[in-house]
Amino acid sequence: MQAHSYSPPTTGLRRFCVLGLAAFTTVLGAWEMHRLLSVKGVTHTEWLLLGLFSLCFAWISLSFWTAIAGFFQKLAGGKVPGLRQPTAEEEKAPLTRRTTVVMPIYNEDPASVFANVQATYESLAATGHLDSFDFYVLSDSTRAESWVAEELAWSDLCRRVGGQGRIFYRRRSDNTAKKAGNLSDFCERWGRHYDFMVVLDADSLMTGETLVTLARLMELNPQAGILQAPPRCVGRMTLFARLQQFAGQMYGPVVSAGAAAWQLGESNYWGHNAIIRVSAFIEHCGLPVLPGKQPFGGHILSHDFVEAALMRRAGYTVWLLPELGGSYEQSPPHLLAYAQRDRRWCQGNLQHLRLVMAGGLHPLSRGHFLMGVMSYVASPLWLLFLLTGLGAALQDRFVDPVYFTDERTLFPVWPTFDVAGARRMMVISLAMLLLPKVFGLLLTLANSEESRRMGGRIRLVLSVGLETAISMLLAPVMMLFQSHFVFGTVLGYRVNWSSQQRDDADVPWSEAARRHWPHMLFGVVLAAAAAALSMDLLLWMSPVVAGLLLAIPMTVWTSRASVGTRLAKMGLFLIPEETVAHPLLERAQALSEQKMEAVEDGLKRVLTDPRAHALHLALLEEQPGPTIASIELATARRKLLSGQQDALSTQEKSMVLRDPATLAEARSRFLSQTS
Repeated sequence: MQAHSYSPPTTGLRRFCVLGLAAFTTVLGAWEMHRLLSVKGVTHTEWLLLGLFSLCFAWISLSFWTAIAGFFQKLAGGKVPGLRQPTAEEEKAPLTRRTTVVMPIYNEDPASVFANVQATYESLAATGHLDSFDFYVLSDSTRAESWVAEELAWSDLCRRVGGQGRIFYRRRSDNTAKKAGNLSDFCERWGRHYDFMVVLDADSLMTGETLVTLARLMELNPQAGILQAPPRCVGRMTLFARLQQFAGQMYGPVVSAGAAAWQLGESNYWGHNAIIRVSAFIEHCGLPVLPGKQPFGGHILSHDFVEAALMRRAGYTVWLLPELGGSYEQSPPHLLAYAQRDRRWCQGNLQHLRLVMAGGLHPLSRGHFLMGVMSYVASPLWLLFLLTGLGAALQDRFVDPVYFTDERTLFPVWPTFDVAGARRMMVISLAMLLLPKVFGLLLTLANSEESRRMGGRIRLVLSVGLETAISMLLAPVMMLFQSHFVFGTVLGYRVNWSSQQRDDADVPWSEAARRHWPHMLFGVVLAAAAAALSMDLLLWMSPVVAGLLLAIPMTVWTSRASVGTRLAKMGLFLIPEETVAHPLLERAQALSEQKMEAVEDGLKRVLTDPRAHALHLALLEEQPGPTIASIELATARRKLLSGQQDALSTQEKSMVLRDPATLAEARSRFLSQTS
């Protein structure tokens, strides 16, 4: 039976204020740009320029008015209406429903993964509500070394915390549909045992209090399908990661509060750090396989937006809870890792174009699809706007102006460009981009305790200024990266699924040069073209040109953990969790630093280590995988039993590790040879 959503009385007013004002601002901006361009008549190039400007300005306007809404929502200090909040008595009552915490992983560092699981588990145990929760680590790892290391780490974790029968490990042999398929497989096998499911990423952390709050809100709000707890970036020391952490702390709350304020029960799901109503998810959120081949066909990569849309179509609400803390994740350590993650997200979001007109979807669900697409298409639009502007300037310089627009006109019409109007338009655009940062800064400055924990008011203002300057230099590089991703997807290039880089790592100069030389070359050409036309034009484009010319050193410099640490010691780019120790984060960090015996060869470890062998066979017996092709297995088996273990491919090692009979015979031969 479908649930019925609850819309607060102010829903229409909230959405009219944000969407209506964004549309009105866009119309005004487009009209002003048309006035500036029409001094000598609007050419075809200038019409294209106007269209590109209008699209970019609409995106800026929506973000600006969302931040305005968030600013007033934060000033009001109230929670977004629509969800029933627990009373004081209800907060003390035991939970009545069962919740599972699931963490899908793919070739991750087992030490970090299980440190996060243990820290979250212990934090939950401290609340006294552990009996209402189970934990599952859902592995899609393809490397034998990761597989075996995960099994050993899981066994050690269960022994340390007494988690037998409460913390489970399961590995899929078939990685169909990637993370979405992993969760779907879990729901088919074990989902019916639970009322709610909290989805975490491999780098996610969540306090026990937050887990309990999410479960309690789901109990009190039967119409709620998904509750999203915005994760805050923590735990990395490179300058790039510290910039992300600082920006998330400073500006993120304003943006998320604004989105929650007007989206209400039609908010979005971010794929992790959220709780889901399992029965509704199983019944209504099965993902379609899109017709055709990748990049636009096949399995859906960005599954979260689609699942939120299907949940809402079924009558359940989806809520963003910006006031709920205790939800954490890690940022990519440098710009190249950030771009690698963006490449996969870009293709997944562009797939949503095929779903925008799907039947029965709520209008805001369609809007989320379009906003997700625009988050990447905005970059090529910006790039085309710059290039079209150069083209219009060239045309303006080399095409003779028309002074007599009508044969019957006796007097010439002297075109005069409105320089003041152009400057005013540029200032307004920059203000709309920067004011959300100012809103975040003002709210933080007004909170003396939070300001102190972020280095003090003076350092806080300095940090915002530096972050803004560095972000402006990195923005043109991301513009070209994302433009490449969008054009590549349109041309049919498909993305590879790989594990995300999470640990701090310096980018070598050679790697930065290899990835950025086209960006620097484009910057040189752009600067030369602008300078040939006008030095004023070059000055206007200087932030873009500077960012492109400095791409290599900026990427190298911001990837340095030493730089981030030095600035942190100076009190810059601090977040509250660093100034005042956070128990959950400290515990996870301490656990991840404990030495764990590396698994250099997964197959060898299973054959030589009796504990690893017994554990591996026990897990195989509990979770049998799909049937292995007999011919391929026979080939791998022959190599192994004839002493050619080093000749086994990665796929053959995986086959052998999935076959108990082959492992038992190989183990027996190993024991006979060593006895």
